[in-house]
Amino acid sequence: MQVVKLNNPIMVNGNEVKEVQLDFEAIRGKDLIAAEKEVRKMGDTTPSVFLSMDFQALIAAKLIGVPVEDVLDMHSSDFKNLVLPVANFLLG
Repeated sequence: MQVVKLNNPIMVNGNEVKEVQLDFEAIRGKDLIAAEKEVRKMGDTTPSVFLSMDFQALIAAKLIGVPVEDVLDMHSSDFKNLVLPVANFLLG
């Protein structure tokens, strides 16, 4: 499990949080496929979804338990710090 500290807190289940935990063991293959379908519906045409920041943001959102829009609306430093571990997981 990886912990990401946020510069700007977000709301998760009605609670303000300053750090989030990314438990990559909690996600299954079927979750990745469902996320791929969802990101394609959003208009993402990246040849490999693992390279897509939209896909990485969607996976992060699912791991945190927030709508993907909440992740996409994050300040750039928090967004980068959140999607980088997801990218490393997907591409590692």
